[in-house]
Amino acid sequence: MKRYNIGTMIMLLVLAGMSPAQTPLALDEALRLARQNNLQLQKQQQKQRIAELEVAIKRGQRLPALDFSATTSYTDEVARLDIPVDQLGLPLQSQPRIELGGHDRTDIAIGVRQPIFTGARLSTQVELAQTASESEQTRLEVLQQQTAYQVYLLFYQAQSLKKERKIQEASLSRLSVQLQQTRHLFNAAQAMAYDTLQVYNQTLQLKIQMEQNQRDQRLTDLQTARLLNLPSVRPIADMDLAKPPAFRAPLDSLKQKALASRSELSGVRLGQLSAKLSRKLAQSTFFPEIGAEAKYHYGKPGLNQVANQWMGYATVGVNLQWNLWRGNQDRHRVEAAEVEYHRLTLEERELLRSIDYEVERSWENAKFAAEQIELAERLVVQQQERYRIADVQQREGVATTNDLIVAESDLTQAEVQLQRALIQYYVAESEILLATGVIGE
Repeated sequence: MKRYNIGTMIMLLVLAGMSPAQTPLALDEALRLARQNNLQLQKQQQKQRIAELEVAIKRGQRLPALDFSATTSYTDEVARLDIPVDQLGLPLQSQPRIELGGHDRTDIAIGVRQPIFTGARLSTQVELAQTASESEQTRLEVLQQQTAYQVYLLFYQAQSLKKERKIQEASLSRLSVQLQQTRHLFNAAQAMAYDTLQVYNQTLQLKIQMEQNQRDQRLTDLQTARLLNLPSVRPIADMDLAKPPAFRAPLDSLKQKALASRSELSGVRLGQLSAKLSRKLAQSTFFPEIGAEAKYHYGKPGLNQVANQWMGYATVGVNLQWNLWRGNQDRHRVEAAEVEYHRLTLEERELLRSIDYEVERSWENAKFAAEQIELAERLVVQQQERYRIADVQQREGVATTNDLIVAESDLTQAEVQLQRALIQYYVAESEILLATGVIGE
């Protein structure tokens, strides 16, 4: 008994180690893994981080800068100063000469630089960097919504394949019963070999479709693992897709929600703000730049080159730089920023029209799919009754085997049509979430 318990524990541990790779993947978990693991999202997060660091860099340019420098050099000649004694009325014996400094020159300096006036250039650069950071955040939100939409599509595609697989299995079960009955009738000389062959061919055709369905499910699982960046493929879990509710959100409220939530609109408006700031930055070049600098030196020779000794001294100064003419480059930059702003204004108008169209299109698709579900449900009931009648009549010899096969095939197609209408509705619902900008939530 003790050995059995140890073996059972070992088996449970092995199964526990294998279970994560085989556990069916639910939709909520897939959305979380997509936000966490998707490589496109990770790259965009790095871009956003770079933009945030750029903001810090631009802010640092407004602060004082502390510099340290050290230079040393050797010259093969030294500066000499000849004293003109003849012009001074002194006796001309030999012209005296004074050497300034020496062959070795060393200077060690530490200084502080602070911009005083830049025509709002530095503050505008900070605002531009902040706008760029917010734009990268907006791109991340858009990419998250698109990734979530892809997850929804893959899951609904998988549910469609799984539901069709069950319908095919039920159809195969019915055909197996028909094939057995037809063989009995053939052995009793009440049916021809053609009838048996017809049922068997229908069974083979259905098996081919089931193999294709299995392949498509495998490809869907592979695509999902790639989208979620999973180390191994996990099967998609079955979902209970309920019938669409009777109440649906009004179209106008969905459009208002889209205008308030779509990240693309925020991105375009941030682009417009960036164009305004670019124009302001270009205009700032019309003004001079004024900066202050204070520096402490310690070098040999210092200011007294005759003594040629180590000496410390300080310098304080103000510099001004003003670009008066550069071939109208600055004016053209201002015009380019204005053109970019007008282009983004047109892009905003186009995006508003696109959002309006996307919301209304997805709403109409959901409405149409809900109507199709109602009709498909009625059709399934009718086809089930038709198949029952054809089955009874075929057993009584009133209907042919072909009549029963056609009724069974129509029943299968009606059931598939119902499932596809249901999937179409949920895909349209995910399109509504994407169009209104809330699918990432």
